Amino acid sequence: MWFLGAGASRAAGIKTAGDMIWDFKQRLYRSQKKLPPSAITDIGEPAVRRKLQAHFDAMGGFPAAGTETEYSAYFEATYHSPKDRRAYLDELITRGKPSFGHHALALLMAHDLCRIVWTTNFDRTVEDAAAEHLGGTGRLVVADLKEPEKIRRALDENRWPVYGKLHGDYHSDSLKNTDAELRQQDAEMRRSLVDASRRQGLAVIGYSGRDASVMDALNEALDEGRGYPGGLFWFKRGQDTPYPAVTELIARARTLGIDAHLVEAESFDELFSDLLRFLPHTADKLASLTATARPRLATANLRPSTAAVPAIRMNALAVTSRPALCRIVDCEIGGDKEIEEAIATAGVDIIAHRIRDGVLAFGRDNDIRGAFEPFGIKAFDHHPLSSKRLVKEGGERALVRDALFRAIAGRPCLALERRGNRVRLRPEPGEVQPSIFNTTTAKSVDVISGTVPKTDVVWSEACGLRVDYRLERLWLLIEPIVITELTVDASDDTIELVREFVRERRARRHNRLANALLDGWISLIVGREPSVRLKAFGIADGIDAEFEILRVSAFSGPGKR
Repeated sequence: MWFLGAGASRAAGIKTAGDMIWDFKQRLYRSQKKLPPSAITDIGEPAVRRKLQAHFDAMGGFPAAGTETEYSAYFEATYHSPKDRRAYLDELITRGKPSFGHHALALLMAHDLCRIVWTTNFDRTVEDAAAEHLGGTGRLVVADLKEPEKIRRALDENRWPVYGKLHGDYHSDSLKNTDAELRQQDAEMRRSLVDASRRQGLAVIGYSGRDASVMDALNEALDEGRGYPGGLFWFKRGQDTPYPAVTELIARARTLGIDAHLVEAESFDELFSDLLRFLPHTADKLASLTATARPRLATANLRPSTAAVPAIRMNALAVTSRPALCRIVDCEIGGDKEIEEAIATAGVDIIAHRIRDGVLAFGRDNDIRGAFEPFGIKAFDHHPLSSKRLVKEGGERALVRDALFRAIAGRPCLALERRGNRVRLRPEPGEVQPSIFNTTTAKSVDVISGTVPKTDVVWSEACGLRVDYRLERLWLLIEPIVITELTVDASDDTIELVREFVRERRARRHNRLANALLDGWISLIVGREPSVRLKAFGIADGIDAEFEILRVSAFSGPGKR
């Protein structure tokens, strides 16, 4: 069975509970201070959030930040009437449409690989995706608080697939949001969840565990170790800290002998991309999903190296994981130059490039909107980053390339520089020792930077960066170089001295020395582990770009490529 929380609907354009909590806080704050909406422009900024939280902490009467009752308390304080709460949700949910993950889940349903799904969400993204992949609305049995007996009958009669909406449906009159409502969780729906969990394993994605009624049911289903016979797997994003109720549930399950784990997964869409690619029934159907293509490449299995087999080492590092999605904005703006000017004017931190259908971007959603709102945003959606679009230079490839370079720039001791179309890394002065580029048998570097003899021209070891797409994957190409800071008014004698210095410094760099130099730069970029995962922004309230880069470079030898 699968259990979907609000995080599973984030990619569909619907706010999570965490997003809504901050929205409630800023609305309450503005109401009390008599401020217009323009007074708080970026609710995702840490400074803004600290100010809001300090205000409510000083007021008293509200739950502490991060506690399980925070959502319901702030929702009820902001909208006292159930009718108003319903209107707020109506506005949010009508914007949503099924994401890649919802279509992937529906595809699993169509192949009888997913029979039961539970959710605390109100939206209809799962139903909409299922209607497309199941050939209509008749096959999926949907039960909510209005007709809880439907799920009991379906489970008893083994009629699949089944979708249980524990907090009500978007179109239903019975929606549960406040603390009092959540405490009175419908007894029949809860009983169905507990009974099903005693017969099935459960995978949870996008759910915080903040609802005591749901967590009570999941704990009851442990049944002294007889529950979750297929295991209990709680997926969480790497940067998120689970609520104590979640860690306690997993710990208790493990104590009772149940196969229970917290598992890191970047997003609902990424997880289901991996699942579909892994399962033999669905691996060849990824491209068939609506408006999407294969979201991400798989990690390659490396062959062990042997001294007996000669090989040519290359300067290409395999990027085995890349972003599957980015944001796309349809607005009245020109090309990349105008986009750069809009970003600078807005003073936001995003990466963006133009394609025919709109502007592609990574970064916080509020920042992206802030940059392009003056150009009349017509649509704000997700865009799949198809592999075939990375083969040639274009908006998608430029976006992924810039995001990768930004992620690498976050590595310690390195500075990223752009000179026209060229991008290079150079060591931060005094932060990198020459020993990193040397081995016991090959000393390729004696010093990392200095001044060219008989001149005042500064030089430094550096590494050129490029990106290419070959053999159905993305590659980071690194080229160790020597750079100099020649001025435009340098004399001919100075230019010749500098050129001769660079030629002499690079002349010996073959075979063992070149290998040692390449190893040093790879260690600075990737580290000493087999691979490294890097993020361009490290954010949680927008679309980030995450990459995995292998330490072992490409090579060529007999019978290999």
